[in-house]
Amino acid sequence: MNLELFIVRKIAFSSRKSFSAFIIRIAVLAVGLSLATMIITTSMVNGFQKEIRHKVLSFWSHLAITPFSLSNSLQEQGIYRNQDFYTNPKLIPEARHIQVTAMKGGLLKTNDDFEGIILKGTGEDYDWNNFLPYLKQGDIIHPGTENSQRDILISKATAKRLLLKTGDKVVVTFMGKTIRTRPFKVKGIYETGLEEFDAKYAMVDIGVIQELNNWGKDTVGGFEVFLKEENLFKSRWRSYFITVFGGLLSKETIAELQQDPLEVIGEEVYSRINNPQLDVQTIKSISPGIFDWLDLQTMNELIILSLMIVVAAINMITALLILILERTNMIGIMKALGANNVSIRRIFLYYSTVIIGIGLLAGNIFGIGLCLIQSKFHLITLPQESYYLSYAPVDINWSWIMVLNAGTIIATLLLLIIPSMLVSRILPVKAIRFE
Repeated sequence: MNLELFIVRKIAFSSRKSFSAFIIRIAVLAVGLSLATMIITTSMVNGFQKEIRHKVLSFWSHLAITPFSLSNSLQEQGIYRNQDFYTNPKLIPEARHIQVTAMKGGLLKTNDDFEGIILKGTGEDYDWNNFLPYLKQGDIIHPGTENSQRDILISKATAKRLLLKTGDKVVVTFMGKTIRTRPFKVKGIYETGLEEFDAKYAMVDIGVIQELNNWGKDTVGGFEVFLKEENLFKSRWRSYFITVFGGLLSKETIAELQQDPLEVIGEEVYSRINNPQLDVQTIKSISPGIFDWLDLQTMNELIILSLMIVVAAINMITALLILILERTNMIGIMKALGANNVSIRRIFLYYSTVIIGIGLLAGNIFGIGLCLIQSKFHLITLPQESYYLSYAPVDINWSWIMVLNAGTIIATLLLLIIPSMLVSRILPVKAIRFE
């Protein structure tokens, strides 16, 4: 039988009341709360990032292929529909779906009010699956069907400002060499919660824009490319690795780790198309503010995780020092009987592992339990106008939870090695007489 483990079992689970017992409870509580906080933090940050990205990509694609232009005019140039990459999707093997689109600015008017709007044209190939969860009233547009060019899909924000509901009649005025108007019926009302999109865009049949721009059926404004989801965004593992070990890496290695998979795919698609008249933009270059904000959440998460590990480690160091001082008499007796410093230090490190293990068990139960409750009942709410979401989303990643548990144990025990060296400074003669 291992002597150190035998002694740990005897002293760790004894019912003896002492000051150290109170400190041990504090240490267990600190480890448990620290782990619970880390689990909740990483689950909420992961859920927040995933939900916002899903919202953005329900309205926009990962890549936009459009005619190259030096201006940002909404009076788009036309592009031939039957491009090689569209008729033969195998040319972009990373693509999950490719669809045509077009944009045009106009003025949405009711009998009492008006506001500027950008019409997004949708074709028969438009993938509505991601968008459907955000449809609040009415129905989607069915391009190519009878009367589809009279239907319009507006945001809840626009409907609220103009006092519109499904079935209402509106008029959109288009400026140009001549002023033209088109009547529409509100087919449906959507709400993504992304104010910069909801406040600007309405959706119509792409045929409306083709007619207004005097395009034929084979001319569109551009293409939206939806990519397969795996490894699309920069890994959080790489972000953490660069933050922690960046000072030990070369500039070339850091630059390689910082490469965004989405940007890399965008560059590869651009080179495959090999058409100087076409430009390929990623969603990050179209809406950089949102994604920079999401990346900032990762840095905030790393700071919280680091602080929680430090809190747990400090409490464990305090508990270990008190345990050593309380067991000074025992240490002296063991040394007098021939035990060496390494063996005695191992006893206290094993004892610390037991304390950490109990804390981790409590922290997992508490942290995962709160995450499950939040994911089911959405008790924590958010102001949607500030956070784009009406509640705090949670995405429980079991591999991350295992990493947090392992990281807490390893980091804490490594920090406990130094204070455990106090054992070597205790002399048997003085320790046996210590009270």
